[in-house]
Amino acid sequence: STWVVGDSMPMTIGGTDYQVDIIGKSHDDYYDGSGKAPLTFQLHDCYGTGYGMNDTETVVGGWKNSKMRTEYLPSILALMPESVKNGIREVSKKNAATSSSIVTSADKLFLLSEIEIFGSRTISAAGEGTQYSYYTSGGSTKKAMNGAAATWWQRSQNFAGAGGFGFVGQQGGTNGGDITNLYGVSFAFCF
Repeated sequence: STWVVGDSMPMTIGGTDYQVDIIGKSHDDYYDGSGKAPLTFQLHDCYGTGYGMNDTETVVGGWKNSKMRTEYLPSILALMPESVKNGIREVSKKNAATSSSIVTSADKLFLLSEIEIFGSRTISAAGEGTQYSYYTSGGSTKKAMNGAAATWWQRSQNFAGAGGFGFVGQQGGTNGGDITNLYGVSFAFCF
């Protein structure tokens, strides 16, 4: 109860130290319906390896079927400290499967949607959650990877014409249209 949005702590993943920020309190719903997760955490910067959302130029199945969700994030989870791994719980994340249909996935590690970061939509569909308090209160959308300014992925699909998935550019703004580019990953999770 004494922790507040914006507080951070170090965590070692695969031998590398990362800063982890609290980005929300009672924001995410547990997937099993047992209530709200008290805290949501996100990497302050990006994981040390860049990934594509998929390894081929497809958005079929959106976030729910992406390699990011089904393969890359689980491989990062496997490297996290045992106490953290064992405490992470699945939360419900809403994702646009098409510009007019929303699906819900059960996620332990997840990427943020455009609206969860920016509080508004430029490239994504409606219905993918609400802005986290960290970003509402002015938390920076600029992130680094291995000390250099990075472009980082959103889980939102880009419905603004170019297709692909959304991302946050090095200057901190929203954009979209890429799928296989090796961008930064600033995942979030809940206990």
